[in-house]
Amino acid sequence: MSLNTQFTLRTAVVLPFLLIFLTTFTVLTVVQNNNYEKMASDVSRKQLSALSENVELELSAFLFQPMQASLALSHSIELHHLYKPYDVSAIQNTMLSKFRDLYSHVPQLDNIGFGGQNGEYVGLRKETYDEYSLMLQDHLHQRGLVIYQGHEISNNIRSVIKDYDPRFRPWYKPYAGINDSRWSPIYANADERQEVTLSATEPVYYGNTLQGVVVSDVKLSTFNTFLGQQQKDTGAVIFLFDESRRLIAHSTGGSIISWGTTHSLKGQRLLASESSHPVIQSSASYSDSYALSQAHRLFTTYVEGERYFHLVTPYKNAEGLNWFIGVSISEHELLGSMLDHQHESWLIGFIVSSVGIILGLIAFNRTVTPITSTANAAKQLAQGNWDSELPKPGNVYETSMLVHAFNEMADNLKASFYEISNQLLYDSLTKLYSREGLVNTCSKLEQLDGSLILIGINKFRHINDSIGHLCGDQLLVIVAERMKSTFEDDALIARIGGDEFAIYLPNVQSSEEISFAIARIQQMFAAPFCLMQESIVLQVSLGVVKDHQQETMTTWLRNGSIALSNAKQEQASVSYYKPEMADKSRNKTRMLAKIKQAIELQEFVPYYQPIVDIQSGKVIGAEALARWLSPTEGLISPLEFIPLAEESGFISSIGEMVLSKACHDAVLGMQQGKWEQDFHLHVNLSVNQLSQAKLVEQLTKVLTESKLPAHNLTLEITESRLVDNDPVTIQNMQAIRDLGIQIAIDDFGTGYSSLAYLHKLPFDCLKIDRTFVNKLDHDHLDTSIVAAIINMTRGMKVDIVAEGIETHEQAEMLKQLECSQGQGFLYSRPVPFEQWPTNLVNMKS
Repeated sequence: MSLNTQFTLRTAVVLPFLLIFLTTFTVLTVVQNNNYEKMASDVSRKQLSALSENVELELSAFLFQPMQASLALSHSIELHHLYKPYDVSAIQNTMLSKFRDLYSHVPQLDNIGFGGQNGEYVGLRKETYDEYSLMLQDHLHQRGLVIYQGHEISNNIRSVIKDYDPRFRPWYKPYAGINDSRWSPIYANADERQEVTLSATEPVYYGNTLQGVVVSDVKLSTFNTFLGQQQKDTGAVIFLFDESRRLIAHSTGGSIISWGTTHSLKGQRLLASESSHPVIQSSASYSDSYALSQAHRLFTTYVEGERYFHLVTPYKNAEGLNWFIGVSISEHELLGSMLDHQHESWLIGFIVSSVGIILGLIAFNRTVTPITSTANAAKQLAQGNWDSELPKPGNVYETSMLVHAFNEMADNLKASFYEISNQLLYDSLTKLYSREGLVNTCSKLEQLDGSLILIGINKFRHINDSIGHLCGDQLLVIVAERMKSTFEDDALIARIGGDEFAIYLPNVQSSEEISFAIARIQQMFAAPFCLMQESIVLQVSLGVVKDHQQETMTTWLRNGSIALSNAKQEQASVSYYKPEMADKSRNKTRMLAKIKQAIELQEFVPYYQPIVDIQSGKVIGAEALARWLSPTEGLISPLEFIPLAEESGFISSIGEMVLSKACHDAVLGMQQGKWEQDFHLHVNLSVNQLSQAKLVEQLTKVLTESKLPAHNLTLEITESRLVDNDPVTIQNMQAIRDLGIQIAIDDFGTGYSSLAYLHKLPFDCLKIDRTFVNKLDHDHLDTSIVAAIINMTRGMKVDIVAEGIETHEQAEMLKQLECSQGQGFLYSRPVPFEQWPTNLVNMKS
């Protein structure tokens, strides 16, 4: 080879390195750009989907109250027969009361009205927060629809609309022959304002005869305000349109009505593609190219040089709405300055890499050999080969330092690796396997052909509280030592939680072998544990997994945990895992999620069961019972949610909700004359609420907000929950009585309270449990438990209420025993407040 074709070492090193660098940089640029586009697409879809779902939820909540207003007024008209031909005064008064008390704070509700079958119309239009205009056509005062200045009939008239007939309005005619709630088409009001409106309609029937239609109007302008707030919160442009692709509302301001000069188009709603806002116009123009049935399709457009991401999703509800939600967000709003930062990072990376290349070439000859050997050694360490040969230092001082440092680091990494591995595999306190250690060890077995037993120490928290956490840890160590001495070496023992242990027994599959192992564990814990000259007896629950399909130890532990939870609720304290347990656990989790959501949506309401003076038959009070009214599932039995709510702690929130609603209902009932002024409202108080330190503060707040006198309220406390004699509970009971609220001991006779203990409790009423009322008979009436309770409490000056009265015979026997009060299905089942008074059965039995 001639000298002209030879290359210098620098050229031979630099040229290939530069080519590799440029190629790598180009590939990285392309890959990063593709990743950026994929990320932008994924993020935009998730963000727009989340925004659409949020808008849908907010829109449903936005429309819920107007529809509820129509439903409530329709129910009142039907229930009380308020509509009479050509006389709508009763409807007018009810409408004004509901508008003021229930819906004055609803900004989107503009008008509530009723159109009768004979052409009458009465409506209230909101002018300000507490001012309304009466709109009336009853053929008694003046011909035509009269719009008054105030909410009453007067000489101060805003305007009169001649020849007005509600039966031909868009909200009446299409929905007069159906029984369901419906939303009307979008139309213009007939009053002097001519506002574009959407109405929630509810027909009114007496039997099967249509009497009229209740209507609640929502101005479309309030939709714009609603969507504008959504845009302010999220930065996204939001618009609504219907099946004809005409705008309903949008978040960008401006009118949705065409005010052009063409007479045929003037006053019509704009097509979405005719919007004055370029983003909405761009999104609508693109979506016009495909059918609305292809909604949920993500697409992008460019508006004024900026890229926008768009998503159109359908919005339907049971009341007949069939709309579409368009959401658009700019790339800058979605990703910020990420793209600019990406370009900057490329430039910085290129500069830094170039500098690194130059510096690397300078030190190339002095560093290549030790660095290469060090890199090879690092690769071996990365592959987990901790016994590989370490690199040797060269003659260059800096590379020698590097090699020495690497060797020292490798030694430290080895030590740290072994230490961390040991910490992960073994419990630091008991030196047994940890959960991870048990899983890791079992993963190395050929198959899991044994049995797993999970051991949970019952009420270990109480033991910790009594002897201290340090002594508790020492106790766990002693337990671990006893386990290791009890089982053979092939058993895998692990501490998988604070007070939970697991024992995996290889090759133990038969029921006899498992029963023997369980007996050994129970015998092991039967003997007391000695700690600091004290003997401590531990009780345990066992969850057993056997005859299981070949799965990982992680799954075994999960199933064992389910069985252990079940064992803690059984008397035998031993439970074998069954697949249906997992289904039960999942169902319980789902129900807890539903209860939590129901609390947030305030779906728990009080139903009322009368309390009757047995001697006179007069209704003197009512017990408020918690009921769950689900919009999707209807009325859900208390047996399905009360036990779970008590177990999870949700019962406090449910109790507060029911107490507040019941107190407000009681005040309303006394104001309406439905209930007497000395009416006694009974509300159940859970043990969770009773043990709260802020209970009195909460009760004071409820009484203040509802304006219910304290002497009208009685709080019922289940007797069996008082056996712990908790000082906070007793203190709260006394504080409740100090407020003037009465206390009733519920389900008396089913707990463990002695008569002496009852004398220590502050209470005003005893409620005899229904089981004792059911056992009453004439032959042993004087020796019955009910008679004993009445006699022993006669000197306490407390009221006695017998629960569960279902027959006249029971009522007569209780009257003979001089029981003062009673409640039960004989008088009435629990009913909602709106259905009171009920058809009470033979109050004077």
